[in-house]
Amino acid sequence: MQSNIRFEVDADGVALLTLDVPDRPMNVFTPGFTADLREAVAQITQRADVRGAVVTSGKTSGFMAGADLKDLVGFHAGGGSAAEAIDAIAPGGHVLRALERCGKPVAAAINGVALGGGFELALACHHRVLLDEPRALVGLPEVTVGLLPVGGGTQRLPRLISIAKALPLLLSGRHVAPAEALSLGMVDALAPADRLVQVARQWVLDHLDAGQQPWDVKGYKVPGGVGALASHAGASFGATLAQVRRDTHDNLPAPTAILSAVYEGTQLPMDAGLAVEAQCFGPLLAGPVARNLMRTLFVNRGAALRRKGETGGASAAYVERLRRLYRSEGQALLNEGVSPALIANAARQAGLAESPLVTEAVATQAAASQPEARAVGERLLSLLALEAVRCLEEGVVAGAVEADLGAVLSLGYPDWTGGTLSYIETVGLPAFVARCDALAERHGDRFRPTPALRQRAQSNTLFHPSEQSA
Repeated sequence: MQSNIRFEVDADGVALLTLDVPDRPMNVFTPGFTADLREAVAQITQRADVRGAVVTSGKTSGFMAGADLKDLVGFHAGGGSAAEAIDAIAPGGHVLRALERCGKPVAAAINGVALGGGFELALACHHRVLLDEPRALVGLPEVTVGLLPVGGGTQRLPRLISIAKALPLLLSGRHVAPAEALSLGMVDALAPADRLVQVARQWVLDHLDAGQQPWDVKGYKVPGGVGALASHAGASFGATLAQVRRDTHDNLPAPTAILSAVYEGTQLPMDAGLAVEAQCFGPLLAGPVARNLMRTLFVNRGAALRRKGETGGASAAYVERLRRLYRSEGQALLNEGVSPALIANAARQAGLAESPLVTEAVATQAAASQPEARAVGERLLSLLALEAVRCLEEGVVAGAVEADLGAVLSLGYPDWTGGTLSYIETVGLPAFVARCDALAERHGDRFRPTPALRQRAQSNTLFHPSEQSA
């Protein structure tokens, strides 16, 4: 009947939903899976012979992950807008909402890893039983790829365990082992593999009137309170926002979007809160930073590790050429009278892993007028990106994937940029060329774009064509 979910009803009226997305090593959300889940939820809701349900996985790899990152990168490569991003995720959100409002008890038997959308599916169930083995990790790691949980994670987890406990998990994206997940309240029980489904099934039979979430009961209050007047608000939102801005230098939009979704959404009824979450998600998926993080650090890095090793086959010659140029630019800045502290801070704020200043760099007297740190950071990022273009054109590096990976993994180029050539795409090719021309007029021909780059900018030919990215 359904290619992604096996639906069986036992003699006691408990439906067992076994998730098994075909041709995937791990269960992930796909349009086909979402459609099958919608049909399964409809059967639970409408069939008189179904008294409740247990959701588990048919894969030994674990319970479920979220969306496939290749699919998300492909969305961006296709030019999807923020509004289209919201529309794209809406069916998954609707089916999870229908699941928790089906009127019958649903327990998740989490037989392994449940991350991202997989854990959000578990959160939409009324009870969660987790496999009591170290490999059974749960969590919401979307922030690590520049996104926020958009299957209700920013709304259900705070309502379940409190904002104060949920925010650190949402902002770090860390994976939580079974004992801690139980103590935090992320899951309700632990069970060994041979009793996992049985424990979940027994809970259903013992709670046939439990087909409603606490937050859908009139008068429900989020543990610890919500909004500006909650006792934890100063720490949860004020101090945390300051810490996020200090750590990210506003280069990563996802953490602040998560804070907004939690702060605004938890003050509203669930459906309105889910709408806030979706509105905060749309610009992230449509924006370049999430694309850069997913494409370089996960999709392309994974492919490179399978092919050639950690740097994706980037020449040692390539990385050293960029490193020498980076350090010589640090000396050039000193020669212009830029203060060493400003140079180091500018590099850090841009997200560069190390300062361009070496210990033997010679500082001149600092000029009375100092540039803005952001301008110095852009100068450093741009010069390295331009040199990567030269290396690509000269055959020093084999391709755009290798250039980006080598710069991020071996040089410490900021991961939010996706790498040197992805940074140019993030700025926009015409805008990058214009910036380099302006820098060349002020600081010399090392900033002058190559003729081939000018041609590329005129035709807006990307270094990562969409078919390669997707």
